[in-house]
Amino acid sequence: MQGYELVQKIKKDREAHPNNIFIKWWRKEEDYIDFDLVTRFLDNLKDSTEIAGFELIDQDEMWRTIEKRCDGRAVKVQRDGRWVLLWNPPKGAEVEERLPEYPYSPETLLKILDVESNYNYVD
Repeated sequence: MQGYELVQKIKKDREAHPNNIFIKWWRKEEDYIDFDLVTRFLDNLKDSTEIAGFELIDQDEMWRTIEKRCDGRAVKVQRDGRWVLLWNPPKGAEVEERLPEYPYSPETLLKILDVESNYNYVD
């Protein structure tokens, strides 16, 4: 799947499920899985980009992926009426900045998954 066909399938899925803001996609080689925000993925998509398949997921599904990957090092808690993440990065991980808590946001979830998987997520 590539180019126009890919864009059309993604847009159709987004219309049916507008809360699915993440894309989980894989190449024909199925050597790794990548995650991104759907909007950013579409903005960076080239006509020649070829993928084998994709799934659009919502923030709750992405959080479950993080929980599974972090194996207890990430916890979602409510503070002052908002959700935050308490995350203890793996030893030796390169993290932009270590914080006592992180916002529960799509961007944070992607950053955590990137660090946890060393930018090479394998299911």
